[in-house]
Amino acid sequence: MAQEALEPGALPPPTKLNPVKGADGIWRLDRIRHRAFNGSYVRSSGSGRTRKECLADWEQAFERNRRKGSASTVNGGGGLQSLKLSDKMSKAFDLYYTQQEKKAAAEKITEQSLTTYHRAIYVGDGQNAKADAIKLIKTLGGLSIGEVGKPAYLADYLEGMAEQWPGIAGHHYTVLSGTFKMLTLAGLFDYSPMLPVPRPMSGGGKQRALTAQERDELYRVVVTRQGRAKYLLPLVLLLLGTGMRPGEALAVRWCDVAGLDDESLANATLHVCGTMVARKGSYVRQPYRKSAKKGKVANDFYVMLPKWLTGVLRDWKQQVGDAPADGELFLSLQGRVVRLSTADTALLEARKGTSVHWVQFGNLRDTVATHVTGKTGDPTRASAQLGHSEGASVATRHYIDEAGYTHPAVDNADVLESLAPTNLGAKLE
Repeated sequence: MAQEALEPGALPPPTKLNPVKGADGIWRLDRIRHRAFNGSYVRSSGSGRTRKECLADWEQAFERNRRKGSASTVNGGGGLQSLKLSDKMSKAFDLYYTQQEKKAAAEKITEQSLTTYHRAIYVGDGQNAKADAIKLIKTLGGLSIGEVGKPAYLADYLEGMAEQWPGIAGHHYTVLSGTFKMLTLAGLFDYSPMLPVPRPMSGGGKQRALTAQERDELYRVVVTRQGRAKYLLPLVLLLLGTGMRPGEALAVRWCDVAGLDDESLANATLHVCGTMVARKGSYVRQPYRKSAKKGKVANDFYVMLPKWLTGVLRDWKQQVGDAPADGELFLSLQGRVVRLSTADTALLEARKGTSVHWVQFGNLRDTVATHVTGKTGDPTRASAQLGHSEGASVATRHYIDEAGYTHPAVDNADVLESLAPTNLGAKLE
């Protein structure tokens, strides 16, 4: 008698899934026939102390066996068919990162995205790597998939993380969401335990604006404790006077700052048009800002600098000496563009043990947004200052570049004058 044809990847008929209790008290389902996704016929077995345990054990074997020989296992699964709830999360993270490497090779995600995933999961091995850095492989890697894969546990983990490190919590949320989606598709969960977990608020924790007193203290700390990192002071002041992201500030070239050589101009104009990113082991200038998508129109913009910041950059240019027009403003002692991790470390060392030990570069962006909103009563002017599209048409005036092209430039220069540190000197010393 011919056997019934079964649909690839589908469960066998319910009549076949009836565990039988043996003389030893163990329930069993022996070699139940079904089809893998690739069409071949396979058999799965299960056992347990109860009928429910037996069915659960059989279902795990069914999920593994129906993927055997399929494209998702042979070409892209990377070992997914062998995962169990008792396996360590470190194994799941390794498999997830392997999948992301394949996507990057196929140009389905950017190299920068892959770098971000790596930084969220693994401890760095470079000279700037921090031994106490918070990485998923350290915080969750030693626990089993089953232990971590509970919505309540994941929500509690991310909430606690966001209280102190909102940026890190956001990256961990992204990787955990992707990892548990992968595990769900591998058959370990009926639905991803990350689905009901809320994304951490990026503006929480210590990411707040600085008060006037804190701004003055930060200025004093950087002036007296920056050491060999002479770029740190003008970098901090550029962020404080513009609200730029640190990666965007490190990508600024001398040709992006118009009017520095003309002493008759009180306000220079800055073209915000790039950011520094890690690409295939190197650190390069990306010719569009962080939020611009590959293949989309670049969202660069122009911003008028306050008088005090124009003076700071003129002094810094004089201190740097001869520099090519397309050279970056901030270089290391080796003459290479300063990495964000290097600048982070320099700021950490300068503020360590002071009353502003908690300040990060992101606080300066928050300070600008809060200051412009508070002074003008118009949040869209702050959005324009930060380069957000919703504020692109407000607080602008015309700027004409050397080629004669006219650009709308965000002009909050008068408002930002009051952000100058009280003891700002005439020269960068």
